[in-house]
Amino acid sequence: MPVETKKVLWTVISVGLFLVVFFGTALLLFAPRKGAPQAPAAIGNEAPPRAVEPDEYLRNPAPAPDPAAPLPAAPGEVVIVYGENPPAAALPGAAAPGSPTGAAQTAPAGTALPAPAKSGSYTPAAAPAAKAPAAKPSAPAPKPKTVTVTEWWIQASSPTSRSRAESLQAELARQGLSSVITLKDVDGTTHYRVRIGPYTSEKEAIGWRDRVRALPDCAEAYVSKTTVQRTL
Repeated sequence: MPVETKKVLWTVISVGLFLVVFFGTALLLFAPRKGAPQAPAAIGNEAPPRAVEPDEYLRNPAPAPDPAAPLPAAPGEVVIVYGENPPAAALPGAAAPGSPTGAAQTAPAGTALPAPAKSGSYTPAAAPAAKAPAAKPSAPAPKPKTVTVTEWWIQASSPTSRSRAESLQAELARQGLSSVITLKDVDGTTHYRVRIGPYTSEKEAIGWRDRVRALPDCAEAYVSKTTVQRTL
């Protein structure tokens, strides 16, 4: 078979297959499905007659249905009824039939009416807590100050025996004089010095020295001046 004949044959077969597929797809898409609603067919290009003509509806209008009975309202609920006014007994809060007062009840003069029922309790929000004032930084502590102080002491006696020094200190206490015992080494010997004071002025120290010399073992009492460093 010649080559040109084969080409023509394959072309005819391809065109035939294309047409078969095309028409098969069209039948699947546009064929009526089973159970689908169908429009009424017009016979002789005439539409089916209507159930009710507009002119006839205007001449004989159908009466509107009666409104349904209102449902009982819950406490605090507002009921809006459309249409004609319902009877008073159907409204929420109306007096029951047969009650002595057909409207709202009134109390005799001087009688307090009960408070209406509340649908819910109201709790006020708690007030915001007041903020505590910010603590102020504390002032720095003052630095200690060192000063030089001059004092006067009365040395009543300076025995070498500790017992004699303590006995003299007790005698001074009985006389109302406060004293201290200090130690001093002189040529290898320890002396127990009984000292009274301190005094802030030399004049005051001398006045008390004359009184101390009248006591036993204090005839050689004298006033000494000392300078010390004190921290204030």
